[in-house]
Amino acid sequence: MTHQYIHVVVPKDAVDKVIEIGECEGVSLAGISAPKGPVRTVSFLSANKAQQKLLDDLQRELHDTEDWRIAISPLDAVVSKKREEEEEDETEISETREELLAQTARNAALTPTYLVLVAISAVVAALGMIGDDVAVIIGAMVIAPLLGPVLGAILGVTLGEKDLLFRGLKAGIAGNLLAILTGVVLGILLPFDVTTGELAARAYVGFENIALALASGVAAALSLTAGAASVLVGVMVAVALMPPATAIGLFLGKGNWWMAGDALLLLTVNLASIQFSGQIVFLLRGVKPRTRYRRAKVRQAIRLSIAVSGLLLAILAALIAWQVSRSS
Repeated sequence: MTHQYIHVVVPKDAVDKVIEIGECEGVSLAGISAPKGPVRTVSFLSANKAQQKLLDDLQRELHDTEDWRIAISPLDAVVSKKREEEEEDETEISETREELLAQTARNAALTPTYLVLVAISAVVAALGMIGDDVAVIIGAMVIAPLLGPVLGAILGVTLGEKDLLFRGLKAGIAGNLLAILTGVVLGILLPFDVTTGELAARAYVGFENIALALASGVAAALSLTAGAASVLVGVMVAVALMPPATAIGLFLGKGNWWMAGDALLLLTVNLASIQFSGQIVFLLRGVKPRTRYRRAKVRQAIRLSIAVSGLLLAILAALIAWQVSRSS
């Protein structure tokens, strides 16, 4: 998707100002609605690399204008006689800030559907670990909706959007607690051996788990900013979160507190790693608030987030090293 339509709905007196704002490289005036009523719709055809600047300029200039709206329509392809359209730099963010926020807010919502999917995924993951069946565990990861809350929390910090941050945290915490509770119920009701291969593996924490979780965080952030396959990335993130959370419940259901603690350590390591690497990727990709004032306020929060998650990750890594040395 290299181009999009930007539709600006403004009072008729602001049409000239909007047209003037759109006179920039990569943006073409596509049309103006018929002169009827007090408002007009000005449409632009914008190249991907010019979209964010156009949206920022429009919001800044229309800040004091009453009753204005901006709508974004994606285009699958653009055919042109001109051969000046070069391939865009792959490092460009494929979505605008506003699209990132809207998409992430939808996926990070705590809804009944989200909770049902988490519960189903936890049941399937539990049965897969109990039965030592990797294919079943992978199936559980496909339906686990954990990517949205993870991205919501990370992007909320990056853009200083408290509502999005708390929405992601609320959905993430609720999802993990539900997975643990589901595991507890199944642990009480079902007979199984906690030393089963796939289940016992969730009571082991190694440096390879940190590497997997760091890669999951990178993939999660790239899925949003670079248009990667979010379904496949969601599976990768779910692998790092859903089995450990469900395993905690299974171990608690069987009264095995030590293994439950190890599974909790694994879950904490994965969460800290995903948060840390995802935050770094957003920074490197240039995801930031629109205004300088907001950027100044958010900069300290981002540094604190990276410092806290990095320190927690270092402490957990030291704990893992201690456990490895103790067991060897």
